[in-house]
Amino acid sequence: MAEKHMFVSDLDGTLFRSDRTFSDKDLERLRLLGDMGVTRVLATGRSVFSLMRSVPSPLPFDYLIFSTGLGISHYPANSEGLMKSHGLSADQTKHVARVFRELALDFMIHDPLPDNHGFVYDHPSGCNTDFMTRVGYYENHCRVLDLNGNACGPSSQFIAMVRNGRGLQVFSDLKQRLPGFNVIKTTSPFDGKTLWIEVFPENVSKGSAVLWLASELGIDRKNIAAVGNDYNDEALLDVAAKAYVVENAPDDLKQRYVVVAANDRNGVSHAVREAFGVD
Repeated sequence: MAEKHMFVSDLDGTLFRSDRTFSDKDLERLRLLGDMGVTRVLATGRSVFSLMRSVPSPLPFDYLIFSTGLGISHYPANSEGLMKSHGLSADQTKHVARVFRELALDFMIHDPLPDNHGFVYDHPSGCNTDFMTRVGYYENHCRVLDLNGNACGPSSQFIAMVRNGRGLQVFSDLKQRLPGFNVIKTTSPFDGKTLWIEVFPENVSKGSAVLWLASELGIDRKNIAAVGNDYNDEALLDVAAKAYVVENAPDDLKQRYVVVAANDRNGVSHAVREAFGVD
């Protein structure tokens, strides 16, 4: 393989199976790519803390894009530390918090990197099960936002969790009200139904992170392949020359990208075969 190539995989719903385990075949195909000299990148919405909590043993990847592109590092983490990181200023944090409170959203404001697994939260609905599940997951790393709604900026990102079919309208409203930010949506990894709306610095996405890393490594965009499963993978899939979604992805994404097998049926292996002709 004369030219340099890159393969990028999402984690939840893509490489992770429904039971939170990995396919031996998928892992073996990733190792094979390493033997072929292909740069392997794990691109996840999880923080490093969340990733290590769920996947303590290293996977066969060379680089990690975490928190949807807020940070880029070698994988597993080593003494070289972060290669690139982003965040929201104190003024940006206060602005977004004000908009979220005006819309009475249940939301979280995450601390700056490298401690972005910590957050403050506001829960005005008082009855958002998905929201409280996540609060419980991070019970030792979260605090209630004070009564005045003051955000302790700077921060890294916002997450709002919207139930009862309101999600798409709220997403559209936030896109209009927050120019200069990257507003994305994804499906909750907890209940598989609640819409999560995330706000990042304008230049943050899995796609922009992949392009930056590819440039640093001297990899042409035409040699990037990627596989994902949800809306927070769109920017990643749009920059890849070969873009795939697993069969368990939403129907509208399956109309836009090449469909491979579901995450429970070796979807990553299928994408590797389609992209590199190896079985």
